[in-house]
Amino acid sequence: MTKPRAHLIANKKSGRGAGASLPDLARQICAAHGTELVEYDTSENFEGQIEKAVAAAKKDGGTVIAAGGDGTIRSVAQKAHSQDVRFAVVSCGTFNFFARNHRIPEDTAEALALAITGSTRPVRLGEMNGEVFLINASLGLYAKAIRERERHTKRFGRLRIVAILSTIVSMLSKHRLLTVDLLTGKETRTLLTPMIFIGNNALQLRDLKMEVARCMKLDLLAVVLMRPLTKLEVLRVIFRGFFRTIEKEDRIDSFCVDHIVIHTRKPRQTVALDGEMFEMSSPLKIQALPQTLNMVLPPL
Repeated sequence: MTKPRAHLIANKKSGRGAGASLPDLARQICAAHGTELVEYDTSENFEGQIEKAVAAAKKDGGTVIAAGGDGTIRSVAQKAHSQDVRFAVVSCGTFNFFARNHRIPEDTAEALALAITGSTRPVRLGEMNGEVFLINASLGLYAKAIRERERHTKRFGRLRIVAILSTIVSMLSKHRLLTVDLLTGKETRTLLTPMIFIGNNALQLRDLKMEVARCMKLDLLAVVLMRPLTKLEVLRVIFRGFFRTIEKEDRIDSFCVDHIVIHTRKPRQTVALDGEMFEMSSPLKIQALPQTLNMVLPPL
């Protein structure tokens, strides 16, 4: 009888180096559950190794395990979504919104055991111009804050306090306003904004006490628009974010969509997807992808 297989894609640099111990632990847990572990060297040709793992899992009926932060998990989900493969997550990043939202155990050994023995259910992703996102997509000020956060965490360490302080400094710094045309259904709106945020993660939105967390229950995306702000108003938004009263902020608009098209004045626009930076061509076509990822999840 052929053993079931687990195909491990691990970012060994995740979690301040915690990812380095993952392969040894995975071998122990796979051996205990009678599962054959297939490891992939992601130090070179990361995307190619993911494609190889997904293709192998599709052929042998195994499980692709994405181990790392939200960026690593997003990269594996990009190749695995809409494929007939079992997709599992072991989180060892800074915030781990995706894993936490789906109640994946924070303990690495427990998450690995679930990945091997658990059952799958389809989950929703978002997509922008062909690239999926698990948690959020953004352009403007929030994307700029993500870029600055990555620079600071590389220098000072991947600590939550470093990420938070970096975001505050970035939000208060000088930034450009975006002139965009938003197309939702048959309605087109032209607006000037420092930031557009598209959320796909109820946990992140609930953490901010944002009402649009309800969009997730409808398999929709949450769009958050910020009106032009003075520095004092930026401070107020940050303050309300910390104290989870941001829904009261009158300089922020939010609504639910299953798809939206954003035309920017620049032919190429920098966007952030789950903390990773991309250059994309306008228009930006964003849509919800319900039940598109066959993910191993805890029992209901």
